[in-house]
Amino acid sequence: MPYQFITNNAQLNQYCVKIANSNAIALDTEFVRTRTFYPHLGLLQVFNGEYAALIDPLAITDWQAFLAILNNPTIEKYFHSCSEDIEVFLHFFGCLPTPIIDSQIFASFLDNPISSGYASLVNKYLNVELDKSETRTDWLKRPLTEKQCDYAINDVLYLFPLMNLLKTQLTKQGYLTAAYQECQTVIKRKCEIINPDDAYLNIKNSWQLKGKSLGQLYKLARYRYNTAKQNDIALNFVVNEETLFKIARYSPSSLAELDKLGMNGKEIRLYGQAILAILLEPIPDIPPIRRVNSYPNYKYIADKLKQAAQDIAEHTGLNQDLLLSRRLINQYVKWQIDKTDALPDILSGWRKPLFEKYIANEQ
Repeated sequence: MPYQFITNNAQLNQYCVKIANSNAIALDTEFVRTRTFYPHLGLLQVFNGEYAALIDPLAITDWQAFLAILNNPTIEKYFHSCSEDIEVFLHFFGCLPTPIIDSQIFASFLDNPISSGYASLVNKYLNVELDKSETRTDWLKRPLTEKQCDYAINDVLYLFPLMNLLKTQLTKQGYLTAAYQECQTVIKRKCEIINPDDAYLNIKNSWQLKGKSLGQLYKLARYRYNTAKQNDIALNFVVNEETLFKIARYSPSSLAELDKLGMNGKEIRLYGQAILAILLEPIPDIPPIRRVNSYPNYKYIADKLKQAAQDIAEHTGLNQDLLLSRRLINQYVKWQIDKTDALPDILSGWRKPLFEKYIANEQ
């Protein structure tokens, strides 16, 4: 199918007029994120079932018409595996397309793996084999080759018929509403903003530290996160996570000691003095990190949920990995202990009628 390569504001405005009354549009992004905190958008692909376009974000300055389409709730936005795309839109456009429908999530309700790739689904449902040889393209480099552009546009050309087929099958099996709900749940979770004060919780093995060492990690992780975000540098290019853990544990007092713990010359030159200063600041009293699997009856509850998911999968044909994940188990166990107002996912939405009879005595 022919497509338009949009490289100026006038072309974009004209294209937006063509697709403004669409029921749905397929969207994808190509970006670069090797050493940066944020993804850097290099190309935007759009298709409404009739008009296909590649939009060069490096050449566009007026996005008003396109933003109106992104924010139009009557136009569904089709993506495949939208997690990283969400980050791109939130950073580059300052908004989230709404509503988002994810073909990977929809396909998982039809007994496909929950992480099914776009190419595998296109092959399975449309009998088309896609060329994925341009995956490692530097999408910020110009000019793009014809092969690169063809690769990029294919990511939306087949998404439209794929979604139509998935919707049809989900309607027949009675899971279309559940698939829509799951999209909303996943997208809401992906949009959660990390609090810099919680950055230490994402450091591997942080639970092993206590007292002074944990307080140091809290300060260091917050500094690393804020520095990375402010300077658009990937977290591990400020200080490697493993090294940060060691610094918190051993509280070095000199640049030489930072070097021995694993900081390289550039990191020491840029951040060494700041880190040493942070280590000398008052140490906050941070409660020990309680691992979820240390909660009372964790194994008993987890095993019961896994058995429930297995039984549900056998009776419904739904993918067991879709029904239950470690995250959902941990969320439920923490809710059992903390009894917060927000219900865990397995007791709300489409999972509730499936799980509630299995865990009625556990609530």
